[in-house]
Amino acid sequence: MLIFLVISFILTIFYVGIMLTYKNEWNEIAETNELAKDVKTSITIIVPARNEAKNIANLLNDIAAQNYPNHLFEIIVIDDHSEDETFEIVSNLKSEILNLRIYKLQDLINEDDIKSVYKKRAIEAAVNNAKGELIITTDADCRVQKNWLRSVATLYENEQPKLIAAPVCFQNEHGYFQKFQSLDFCGMQAITAASLNMEIFNMANGANLAYQKQAFLDVNGYQNIDEKASGDDMLLVYKIAQKFPENIRFLKDKNAVVYTHPTATVSEFLQQRFRWTSKSTSYQDKRITWILGLVYLFVLSIWINAFYFFGRLLYTSIFPDHTMNGLMEFLNSMLFFIMLIFQVFCKSVIDYFFLKSASAFFNRNDLMKSFAISEMLHIWYIPFVGTFGNVLSYKWKGRKLK
Repeated sequence: MLIFLVISFILTIFYVGIMLTYKNEWNEIAETNELAKDVKTSITIIVPARNEAKNIANLLNDIAAQNYPNHLFEIIVIDDHSEDETFEIVSNLKSEILNLRIYKLQDLINEDDIKSVYKKRAIEAAVNNAKGELIITTDADCRVQKNWLRSVATLYENEQPKLIAAPVCFQNEHGYFQKFQSLDFCGMQAITAASLNMEIFNMANGANLAYQKQAFLDVNGYQNIDEKASGDDMLLVYKIAQKFPENIRFLKDKNAVVYTHPTATVSEFLQQRFRWTSKSTSYQDKRITWILGLVYLFVLSIWINAFYFFGRLLYTSIFPDHTMNGLMEFLNSMLFFIMLIFQVFCKSVIDYFFLKSASAFFNRNDLMKSFAISEMLHIWYIPFVGTFGNVLSYKWKGRKLK
């Protein structure tokens, strides 16, 4: 028992240390709002879409209204076997939106080559048909600001990075559960930026990812990283970083933020997190594997300490004759209780200051009002998703995947 308490203490110190490192690295990244007056980069925006009839028009109209020269950007929508009116809606918008093209994935790719990696195949097909020097991917259920493209292009023209990870934020929450997702996602975005700043190239979000077309071709796209249905973002970042380690950037600019929405139900949330977790076995940089593993063990140790303390209290009350003498039983239980309080206190304090900094960038200070509930939900979902994320299948866009 003493050994486990020591392990719990070490895991707690690790967690505080890694979160403090993330916070410092996030704050170290300079925020910019620079928008070049004259831009010259040609851009192809790629939108993989499946069953997005309710959302796709809003995104395309946002892109059409960009503060960016019309002759310098095009939009390619790849319809991934939609079972609704997605294809028809986009086709009808072609007469209103300049430089908009739409393809059906099955018309570009041999069905035998798709396997379960539909989104990756859709992006590869779009890149092969892209005219732009810079590729930017986003999702069909997102909304973008009018200076989105100009912000990305400004960084690209100033520094010529091969890949740019840009921020994504949830909006339009209803209830504490969705606010928890939004606050948690703010933290994930800050960790993404911090990790890239630390040259740990395993995080990004495909809803707002830019890369040089030639860089994508130079690393042969998703070749050798297409065993998972997901990972069109994180795994690609790592692959490009291996060839161009000095040319990866995070764009910390409010103009570049892309907005999407949290999941509506617990079931959808778990399916989403199972999908994200499924990529963890494909990480080649073992530093992130160690970090994720130790964070998982830290939160798991909180649960074990809680179960032991409350379990001993219950056992003592039911079987008083089967327990050790009263004083020893009390001291033994109190050690686990003290460790439990210590762990929860440390986690809450460092998480609060980290999330406060992250949410401030996204102008979402309001989310901190739900911090207490969010912290409890975070302690619940980390061990659950970490345990089952690489074991269970998940559903994504109506498909059952693994």
